[in-house]
Amino acid sequence: MNRPRLWSALQAHPLSGWMSPLDQVLPHLGPHTRLLWCGIGGSVLPSQTIVRALGSSSARQAFIPLQSPEPMALHLESTDRVVLASKSGNTLELWTWIGRLRSLGGLSQLKHPPLVITQPDGNPLHRFAEAEGYEVISFPDTVGGRFSAFTAIGTLPLAWLGGDVSAFLAGAREAKRQTEAGEGLWGARVWEAVDKLHTGYLQGVQTWAHLPYVQRLERLGAWWVQLVAESLGKRAKDGTLRALDPIRGQGPMDQHAQLQRWLGGPREVGVFMLTLASGDGPEHLDLPPQCPYPGLAKWRGTEILQAQAEGTLEALQAAGVPTLHWHLDRLDEATLGAYLMSWQLIVGLLGMALEIDPFDQPEVELGKRRTLAKLGL
Repeated sequence: MNRPRLWSALQAHPLSGWMSPLDQVLPHLGPHTRLLWCGIGGSVLPSQTIVRALGSSSARQAFIPLQSPEPMALHLESTDRVVLASKSGNTLELWTWIGRLRSLGGLSQLKHPPLVITQPDGNPLHRFAEAEGYEVISFPDTVGGRFSAFTAIGTLPLAWLGGDVSAFLAGAREAKRQTEAGEGLWGARVWEAVDKLHTGYLQGVQTWAHLPYVQRLERLGAWWVQLVAESLGKRAKDGTLRALDPIRGQGPMDQHAQLQRWLGGPREVGVFMLTLASGDGPEHLDLPPQCPYPGLAKWRGTEILQAQAEGTLEALQAAGVPTLHWHLDRLDEATLGAYLMSWQLIVGLLGMALEIDPFDQPEVELGKRRTLAKLGL
């Protein structure tokens, strides 16, 4: 694998703007307001990931994603902040929610008007925002939707949390720098993953499971699945169909739901495991005499979780299942930024290695056209 060639090809792509995250002036949202986020796919998954990973329990409850077009009980409050997010400005689900919010008669009653994140290119959402006098936060035309973590799609909710946006972007830039230089922890992780996933693909391992043993990273799996599936399932230049199939998992739940398949089935699935250093502080377990594990009380829950991860990883490796394991010392803005950038780099570089364009999605557009035809639109 020619690393300099892959890197040059990735950097030269017109939709590789995410590789150089830029600071952006963001409006102040106020940490105590509800944030109603209208968007789908790459316009909301990074936001959900960041809020779930770094937000308090109250912040997670105050972040309300409006995605699917099905109706849901929603009472607008005058202090709500509404964000309308779509790169193209044409998203069907977004326009469904715009119509629904307008029918509630609440948008005009909000203390602060909605914010719009889109390309300022005269698309329908952009024209709507201008007609209503809504503030528009520009979405770069050099960034694809599912690579949007370092645009306002990711930084605006982080700022709403009161998080350190500068550290988040700095972590991403450092992961990119290390990968380009082929050095450091993140550089080693990225290139190892590219090598292992590419070699595995050539040997018939085309499915990978994402298995974080971190409850706060539960939404990360949905972000990762879209990133991999929509980027790496394509027709190559020679006409062959190529793909990596992502499986979303969560430890320890999927020890009980999917591990049997990975260990007992054909060796065509790899497992990527993510763990986090155990927290400090004692934990008291008041176990009844019927507990079959008399020594359990001396362990903290985070230590039990770590043992589950290590035991599962050892079982997978002993069975010959391809694995990758990343361990995080902490979960903060810089680490999360580096993590998201690393996987975007892995997917981009792997697309170049598989000789497919990791940034387009022609079949998705076909599905959208058929959906609109069924609705007579």
